[in-house]
Amino acid sequence: MIDNIPLRKAIIKLKVPAVVAFGNPLLDIYVIIRNDDLLKKHNLKVDGEAEVSNEKIQELLADLPLESEQKISAGGSAQNSMRILQWLCDETFQNQYCVYHGGLGNDSKGLMLENLVRSAGVDARYAIHSTLPTGHCIALTNTSFRSLVANIGAAGVYTLDDLKKSSLSLDTIKIIYIEGFFITHSFLVAKELVKQAEEKDIIIAFNLNGTYIFSDHHVAICEMVGYANIVFGNAREMEALAQALSLTYNDITDIPFLLNNFKRVTASVSNTVNEDWLHHGRIFVMSQGESGPAIAVWGRSESAQVQPIKPKAVIDTTGAGDALAAGFLAGVLAQWKPKHCLEYACRVASFMVTRLGVILPDNVPPDLLI
Repeated sequence: MIDNIPLRKAIIKLKVPAVVAFGNPLLDIYVIIRNDDLLKKHNLKVDGEAEVSNEKIQELLADLPLESEQKISAGGSAQNSMRILQWLCDETFQNQYCVYHGGLGNDSKGLMLENLVRSAGVDARYAIHSTLPTGHCIALTNTSFRSLVANIGAAGVYTLDDLKKSSLSLDTIKIIYIEGFFITHSFLVAKELVKQAEEKDIIIAFNLNGTYIFSDHHVAICEMVGYANIVFGNAREMEALAQALSLTYNDITDIPFLLNNFKRVTASVSNTVNEDWLHHGRIFVMSQGESGPAIAVWGRSESAQVQPIKPKAVIDTTGAGDALAAGFLAGVLAQWKPKHCLEYACRVASFMVTRLGVILPDNVPPDLLI
């Protein structure tokens, strides 16, 4: 483990691509709203996520205030994380660290989305589904909350045949990153990726992503948690996971420790702490936003906590979780210890909430290059 070496110096000899991700690619429309009246009218939750029909999306768009500020960006959890990770590693794109897979429609939104992702330096390898529209998401944002409403369209289809046609090579891959939304429709693909990862000793990282997917997919989610070396989730998502596993706890901060010790989820670890911490059990990374510290737990209940880093002004929290995952994965590529990975992840997330959506500047700020 090499904590004192800056990210880009630590990864300079890394063969690329190093990370491949699978998720639901979406075209995001960010809308700044003044209050929660629109949420109440459309029965949406503060800080919630919902998948709705295209008709409902159009109704919501029609109800947007004429004076509301709007911006368009590439979206989707894993796709956001890959764009941020590529930017952190090399915003010049001379080295292409990230590959992304997902389903896309054969339409103008799909073409726009593909151009946005490729222009961010990510090797986007979409499976095109001509009979379905490109997925899109409306992100209703305020300085104190956000609410996401999506119609995933073609993003909801990615088959084993799509994976085979992609001719994916894992020869240089260190991490396979899978978002929770992806397994709601492509669990067989995820399991195939796990199989290939185990054969090549590749790290599996998994993001819980949303509480609402637990109602119909808790079995698949729990199984993926069992496969993963790294599990990301915010407090609400970790709570949903604990409930799905019938774990009892006194405080929400107990959850990552309980998950780490849960024999059906984690592998047994040795009494001594091995430097290669990712291949000796699991690590659970829980974020709590401004309400509490981010927590990472691994091994025999070893842990690290990082207090919230408060930026000067919060513009939009939509991409905070995706940014935290990207920062942590960057630390994994740099072979940093867990606490340093978590500290860096929190700095990246703190920067991202100062911007509207996951719209990245041309250059990485100096404090994220250390």
